[in-house]
Amino acid sequence: MGDLIRRVRDVIRKERLIEPGDRVLLGVSGGIDSTTLLFVLREISRELPFTPGLAHVNHLLRGRESERDEGFVKGLADRLSLPCYVKRIDVREEARRTGKSLQHAGRDVRYGFFDAIADGHSFNKIAVAHNRDDQVETFILRIIKGTGIRGLSSIPMRRGRIIRPFLTTARAAIEVYAETHHVPFVEDSSNAKTVYERNFIRREVLPLMERVNPAVRDKVFSLLQDLTAINRTFDRKVDILLRKELRCEDEDVSIRTEALTSLDEETRYRVLVRLLQMVEPGFIPLREHIRLVEKVLCGARPNLSGILPHRVRVKKVYERLFFTKKSPPTPIKEVFPVTVGENRLDSLNLILRVTEMEGPPAELSLEGDAVFLDRDKATDLSVRTFMEGDRFVPLGMDRPVKLKDFFISSKIPREMRRNIPLLLSGKDIAWVVGHRLDERYKVTGGTKRTLKVVATLPGP
Repeated sequence: MGDLIRRVRDVIRKERLIEPGDRVLLGVSGGIDSTTLLFVLREISRELPFTPGLAHVNHLLRGRESERDEGFVKGLADRLSLPCYVKRIDVREEARRTGKSLQHAGRDVRYGFFDAIADGHSFNKIAVAHNRDDQVETFILRIIKGTGIRGLSSIPMRRGRIIRPFLTTARAAIEVYAETHHVPFVEDSSNAKTVYERNFIRREVLPLMERVNPAVRDKVFSLLQDLTAINRTFDRKVDILLRKELRCEDEDVSIRTEALTSLDEETRYRVLVRLLQMVEPGFIPLREHIRLVEKVLCGARPNLSGILPHRVRVKKVYERLFFTKKSPPTPIKEVFPVTVGENRLDSLNLILRVTEMEGPPAELSLEGDAVFLDRDKATDLSVRTFMEGDRFVPLGMDRPVKLKDFFISSKIPREMRRNIPLLLSGKDIAWVVGHRLDERYKVTGGTKRTLKVVATLPGP
């Protein structure tokens, strides 16, 4: 068995990329990397049995050459008696439609197609032919374009059902194997065009670096492995923190502010990125986005908020930092009359059930959102929401306080305050519904008539 086959087989076994009986879909462009991977895996399948299939995307970018590539892959599949799945799509038009770069649009189309075929034809693995030189080129590209340590990690050997058996294999070894074993493939003429960034790195930058150090590819690859290990350490810290601190409620995610501010800067950055991506998958936060989040997090005021792309809002509510895509509630300014019986206040998503009884109740304790009011004091009932200057006398106190101060001391989120129902007697606030009764309207031993008011949510 050749050295390349032996090395790839050992990687597959060590990383458990392919198990006996797997169904493996290979993404094949027709180029030397993907076609050589196909022939190498066919050899390995003699002792590690699995079922392969081929998938090819014709991007319609290179005219007759694209048609040639498609025909080559179909012919290869026929020759090897393998199923072949082909997608034809105008990637240039797709990029224009989505606003993505040509490379980004092509990548999304390919992986979307591979996933669809895998789902529809029961392939549990998808093999692609990224190799060690791809990693080195990506590393240099990211340095040139600018990235933090988070962007300097190896391409993963596996992610979900995507596997990369060639990932530690040098392109030179692939080329030697293809020549020695007469592996058929087609050349993509665009690979010679240095107007493309990756080709420029491959054909111009790396050869210059090799003049300084002929082993530069090996050195970069080793550095990349070290940086990947560092990134994994930080990512483990993020995982541990989120398992302990993350709270998910009603499509929002939140975390204690203290848990964030006590972190080192790098770990906190990664936590914030992860939280944003939980709310908006695919969101790639930029540094200015994280700076905005940190401004909200570290601001002196207990209630702060900011708007990010994709309609994502970050808001600090006392001891927690929230990420959400929900719009803040619209303040309700109506006044609703309340009578004995059932009062449905749909705008407030509330039902108030009011019953009247003689004398004080035998037991003053109530469960849930309910209160007893002295009927002779509580008259002309209505419900509205917060207005500037509102005051009431909280139960147990002897003087009025500003309702705003009560909300603050009770740590009620600012955006919720304007929609909290207030039960009024005339112009007085008799009950901050669900929170506190007014001392002036409580039932005493001298009460002759009592109102029981129960607040509930409407049923389905």
